[in-house]
Formats: sequence, structure tokens, C-alpha cells
Amino acid sequence: MLQPRSPCIGILQYGAGNVGSVQRALTRLRVSWRVIEDAEELQELSGLIVPGVGAAKAAMDCLCNRGLTEPLRAFDRPFLGLCLGMQLLFERSEEGPVECLGVIKGVVRGLSNSVTKPHMGWNMLRQAQHDTALGYAYFVHSYACIPDSSDVITMTVQYGNEVCAGVRQENFFGVQWHPEKSGEVGDRYLLSFTALCR
Repeated sequence: MLQPRSPCIGILQYGAGNVGSVQRALTRLRVSWRVIEDAEELQELSGLIVPGVGAAKAAMDCLCNRGLTEPLRAFDRPFLGLCLGMQLLFERSEEGPVECLGVIKGVVRGLSNSVTKPHMGWNMLRQAQHDTALGYAYFVHSYACIPDSSDVITMTVQYGNEVCAGVRQENFFGVQWHPEKSGEVGDRYLLSFTALCR
């Protein structure tokens, strides 16, 4: 009788990801992972993390060239986009401009000119529904997600105005901050996500 495979989280390498930091975080947390680059590998995973550091247009060009856009849209297991990886879940980004995956309705726009860009460093996360503090998390971004519906927003952060810091739609999760660099707060979030990947 075949034994079930142990859960394995994929980390997508697409030329824009902070892959090394995510690898180190999951290793420290004793979570099984593998780096993937091709659409065929998606079928073998229990969940997927799409890290992101870089520009939206270059990232989408890479996903398109590798035939990953449709398989990512159709991914039916837990999916977590980090920073740029979260922004790519939206319909379009002004950073380009470029059409993105369109999993979540809304746009990605530059942060207000009234604040220093990028938003870099530690800032207090808040749970959107109850406006309760979740702890400090590490941010590095110049663009922010603006969903059509506030129902998908799970976390916010104050930076000039209130900024969307986390989203969820069905099996798709996204965070604007970097859990792999956010100490205990980040570890708790990654463990809660990986617990869904069974």
C-alpha cells in the first residue's frame, strides 16, 4: 500500500523572489519545502509560497514566459504571496503598468506622496476585522494593494493612511510584509499557513 507523501511547501523561483530568506525561515521552523520553477511541479505540492522583491512588470513577464500564469490562477491548495507576491494576486499594478494574475479584484498603486518611500522597517500590524494589534512586522514596499472589497482585507498597517497589509480570498493569502524577516510574529504566521497545507 502506498504511503501518503508528507506535506511539502513549494517556494516559487521566478526571478523576483526573496527565495533564500523563505528557505531559511521554513528550515528553522522544520517545515518541508522545495524550490520550484515549472508549472508541472505545482501538482506535487501541498501549498505554495510566492515570495517577491522587485518590479511587478518584470515578475509578470517571467511568469508569462514560463507558462505559469494560468496554473497559478487555477492553484487549488493554500497559496501565500509575500510582498510583491501579494501584489501579483491583484488585477493590475501601476508599477509598469502591468496586468497581474487577477485572482483578487482591485489594483496596486504607489504609496502616497506624503510619506517616505519605500515604507521600510518595523511597523505595527493590526487585524482588520477587530482592529487589534498583532505585533510588529517588517515592511519594504513602495506600492500598496487596494482591493475592490474590504471583505478580503485581513490585516492593515498605518503608514500615512491605513494601508492593506494582508488579504485572503478562498485559498489565496497575501501579506504586504515579510514574515520570513519578522521574528516571532512572522513565525506564527508562517506556521499557521503551513498548518493548512495538508
